[in-house]
Amino acid sequence: MASILSRLNPTPTFPAYKGPYEVGTIDFELPVSIFVDAGLSPPCPSHSDIPTIQFRVFYPTALKGKAEGSQGGATWLPSPRREYIAAYCRFLGAGGFLANVLSYVPRLLYYIKLPAYAGSKLLKPTPDDKVPERFPTVVFSHGLGGTRNTYSYLTASIASQGAVVFSIEHRDGSGPTTFIREPKKSIFSEFKRQGSNKLEADGVPQTPSSSGSDSDENEKEEGLKTKKQTPKTPANGYSRRRLDYTNQAHEVSAATAAMRNKQLEIRLWELGVLYATVQKLNSGWDSKEIDEDIHLSPSLKDRSDVPGLLGMFKSRLEVENQASIIWMGHSFGAATTTQFVKSIWYWPHLEKSGELKEPLYIPSESLLKHFHPDGTMAGRPPITILLDMWCLSLIGERTRALWKLPLPGPTMGVLSQQFFKWKENLRGIRHVFNLKGGSFEHAWFGDVGGDNGVAIPASEVAAKGEAAPQLDKLQQITSADITPQLPTGFSKDDEAKIQETVETDELKMTQSRTSAPLRVQPDRKLYYTPTSAHLSQSDFGILFPWSAKYMAKVDNSERVLDLNIRAVIEFMREQGVNVAPFNSEVVSDREIFGEEPLAGWEIVSLELGDEGLAKKGRTKAGEREG
Repeated sequence: MASILSRLNPTPTFPAYKGPYEVGTIDFELPVSIFVDAGLSPPCPSHSDIPTIQFRVFYPTALKGKAEGSQGGATWLPSPRREYIAAYCRFLGAGGFLANVLSYVPRLLYYIKLPAYAGSKLLKPTPDDKVPERFPTVVFSHGLGGTRNTYSYLTASIASQGAVVFSIEHRDGSGPTTFIREPKKSIFSEFKRQGSNKLEADGVPQTPSSSGSDSDENEKEEGLKTKKQTPKTPANGYSRRRLDYTNQAHEVSAATAAMRNKQLEIRLWELGVLYATVQKLNSGWDSKEIDEDIHLSPSLKDRSDVPGLLGMFKSRLEVENQASIIWMGHSFGAATTTQFVKSIWYWPHLEKSGELKEPLYIPSESLLKHFHPDGTMAGRPPITILLDMWCLSLIGERTRALWKLPLPGPTMGVLSQQFFKWKENLRGIRHVFNLKGGSFEHAWFGDVGGDNGVAIPASEVAAKGEAAPQLDKLQQITSADITPQLPTGFSKDDEAKIQETVETDELKMTQSRTSAPLRVQPDRKLYYTPTSAHLSQSDFGILFPWSAKYMAKVDNSERVLDLNIRAVIEFMREQGVNVAPFNSEVVSDREIFGEEPLAGWEIVSLELGDEGLAKKGRTKAGEREG
């Protein structure tokens, strides 16, 4: 009966998470002054002013079927929900007035719930070691058009396998909108000085919200009307700024690089603050440090719950060494993750050599000690997971020094069909995965390839493998009109070209496991999922499967995401991370990384060179021999 009623319910729903744990979730917004004043993070980049950090955390809360309370306490759309819907309408091309009108129409979206237990406690360890003392820690960075909730099925599914996942909301103008609470201890002075309701920081519009509270208290379910208040008399004594999506060009140009670099500065700084937050949660929050500026939601009727929710993470997170935190991102978030890991890992080398003239991020001493506890670059590098990486944001002048250095540590990537077919971007991805670093011939900065004098530390695993050689230096990148944003991730013209390619040339295996052997790159894995789209990595495909099928040609969005989750979990387990297998009956997921082909899951060659054509005597990339 329940299944019949669920099918009759028109509200989009998520499938249940498939891991052995029930998932809890909390939404955080914390003042950054806690970490800046303590020297755990540099101040916000000078071209912006962001007084808080916002993120959602997913974590194991009980063994499967044994959670107390009820699921669905957290809504998928962040609050204020009507304004987020209007923001998505603007993001997809609707004008301001039309967007506000449309925001009242899709009322069913208001009721989409996360199948997680909001505000529940972290699962306590058990004597039989079935529940560990410490859980692995994952940090996730979203792409253009994303929020802290947009990848909830992916991130919560990882949590259901036994990890704590922190999903940040970036305030760089890359999301549809975001709301910034002004801490009472440091109200944004610029608003007071200007006496205005609008401020522009580096050309990015920042306006106070019409609602003063970041909870659902002002959103009346009956009629879905939002209580409007002026910024001078906000609810609960708080004011908020709304920062909307900033539309930027996507062509290769110095102007594009400059703007993306400024966004990256904010994103990298936010990841650094989030790292400090994770460490603070693990070390413990002194009750004297907890004040009204620390905001947790869903809204707590009694703030006496806050110390317990903050304190439950004490000594429960695996964050002790440089390889204990897994860094993960999608699209622009994958590029952010790459730049962040490199910025910290190579800082001792670049600071000494003076190659980094204008660093996008200067890591704190705490981060440097985390990555290099003995003061050298000889330790184990961090684990990195990249989904549909968008390389355009990394090929500017200010990213040159780090682009040419290899991404350290074990790295896995998963591409959608769209990003696999985007050949210019695929060249960049292969260079990110290459153990010798990136090489581009481009008018911006000339040839940045060649011997850089920095090698990834040797390991037992790496010593057994053979690094793929540099073949030919990459051709100059063309000005591809690609727009990696919703709903498909591509402009209409490019979408038509890709679809024509798929229809005229049947999609085949990138490199069959039974065909010519691939050259081995130690600790490097790259795959793609046929009949998938850029949105398949996010919640949109799984919530709106019919739209994904008919608009983006995605056959089964849930299967696409499950393949990605299987790969992420198995890759973490291969690197010694203590998470449960995707299938409890399988000791090692031989299918996902095995030699036999798995339907809908294709390995991507990491060899450099012209995309689409392999070395003489090999098959054409994407074809099966015989």
